[in-house]
Amino acid sequence: MSKNIVVVGAGVSGLTTAVSLLKDGHKNVRVVSKHVPGDLSSEYTSPWAGASILTVAEPDDHRLQEIDMYTMNEFGRLAKEVPESYVMVCDGVQYNEEPALPGQDPLWLKKIYKDVKEIPKEKLIKGAVFGYTFQTYTANVPKYLAWLVKTLEQLGGTLERVEFKSLNEVIETYKDADVVVNCTGLGSYYLEDVKDHTMYPIRGQTITVYAPHIKKQHYIDAENRWTYIIPREDGSVICGGTVDRENRQTSPDPAITKDILERCYNLCPEITHGKGPEAFEIVRYNVGFRPGRKDGIRLEKEHRRRSNGQKVIVVHNYGHSSHGYQSSWGSSKKAVELVNDEHLSKL
Repeated sequence: MSKNIVVVGAGVSGLTTAVSLLKDGHKNVRVVSKHVPGDLSSEYTSPWAGASILTVAEPDDHRLQEIDMYTMNEFGRLAKEVPESYVMVCDGVQYNEEPALPGQDPLWLKKIYKDVKEIPKEKLIKGAVFGYTFQTYTANVPKYLAWLVKTLEQLGGTLERVEFKSLNEVIETYKDADVVVNCTGLGSYYLEDVKDHTMYPIRGQTITVYAPHIKKQHYIDAENRWTYIIPREDGSVICGGTVDRENRQTSPDPAITKDILERCYNLCPEITHGKGPEAFEIVRYNVGFRPGRKDGIRLEKEHRRRSNGQKVIVVHNYGHSSHGYQSSWGSSKKAVELVNDEHLSKL
């Protein structure tokens, strides 16, 4: 049965959840949020993402693997059938500076990625002990978010810019809502009736450069350091990055920018045609804060009551850390299941 639903939060998780609910047959879906696509605030995470569609699941994290496999399939469909989503097929190269743990298959990702092949030892770059090539997808974030809003509205949903201090305030404001879905990311740390203090910000600093000749994703990972190059369909490339739980600076740090560009050049000298890290064509400097959560994505349902006694379902879908896009469709699918199935309380 169709329900009246308010989704709180207009990042990639909130918009994808709203679209998924509408596609499932719920006819009255409203998204409400302090920030909406087009805003460029460091507290609004989604616009700053690189949006490479990868997985950060561990080999034994079957819940996140299921979420990410579903998402990967949906991005594959978008790349093939929906050009206006600005999702593209993109080959990639992954290097690791640390070996896999004993007994761990470093190529378990074959179950999620296409065309995974180990890189021979003699072809690894300096500092890498293991590597593989693969194929996934990337999204042009501003255009993708705009497409999500357009899809929401075409399906009959609405988007409102409004700020709330609590979910109960949402419940009392929208008297017709049967369900409220919390997709507020880091906002769940501050909502007065959620106050999830297992949430923590992870500062990400990146640089958008113009390098239309770069057609592959490139990565090299080490503990607490990610270096990545993520191309988009318009010739822009995201160079990153940082994984910083301590730094709260909202403006770009020039020393960090210099370090990122040097690391990206060492990873792929072709990005400046071998002319050095000083030769990047800079488009923009970016800072955002990823919504980290100690126990991963919260997919959970609770029941509350309005002041008039009416029962309201509250579903939580937040805590996506650095993988909001990578997990968006899969976690939204589970949020829809929580809305629809009265017997489910947690997924």
